[in-house]
Amino acid sequence: MLKRFIICAFFILCVGAAFAQKEEIFTGILVDSATFSPLPFVSVRIKNSMRGTSTDMQGNFSISATQRDTLIFSLVGYQTVEQSLWGWEPSVIRMTEKGILLKAVTIESTAIDPYEGMFDDENAKIAHRKLPFYLSKTKKQKRKLVWLREDNLRAKTYVDVVINNPETKSGLMKKYSLTEDQYYQLLGQFNAKNYTVMYYLTAGELMKILNNFYEVNAPRLKGSPD
Repeated sequence: MLKRFIICAFFILCVGAAFAQKEEIFTGILVDSATFSPLPFVSVRIKNSMRGTSTDMQGNFSISATQRDTLIFSLVGYQTVEQSLWGWEPSVIRMTEKGILLKAVTIESTAIDPYEGMFDDENAKIAHRKLPFYLSKTKKQKRKLVWLREDNLRAKTYVDVVINNPETKSGLMKKYSLTEDQYYQLLGQFNAKNYTVMYYLTAGELMKILNNFYEVNAPRLKGSPD
């Protein structure tokens, strides 16, 4: 009787181990944490192996692995991200630019940033969001919806002031004699430099730092060769 029990237990363990290691297709999308723009050509590699792939022009990837594996996402200029595949569901992975790039931008300016480090705790909480593997699919979806609502609410002032208000664009272009391409080039630089604070400011504060940025950088942009 004992022998039969041991054989059955061994069989169950073998089946469980084989199931846990069964390969399946994992998919997702890589985006910039500041602009939410898709990131193409991101290296997607299974940890401790030579197997991998890369994202397409829309930031999508697809790779065959097991739930016991861990994926490593890397791209020049961005911090490397490791993600366990246990309980994986198709999702958006945000990659953050390396701090050294941001510091290089800051060194060029002699002005003191009054918001520097002010929202580090809030940004850290967002960057370390993770769905516990033990939650049901329904609870995971509910938590994702909560995060999405929080992100939309946090970005609302920026969207209303910069994206949906045409007077902001026309006013800055007229004030600093910019073409539309120059306006968007500077806006991209502004977003990259201020993404850790710009979603937390009031409309007045946002317009103030936006005007200050254009005032400092518009002359440099117009004075540079095409």
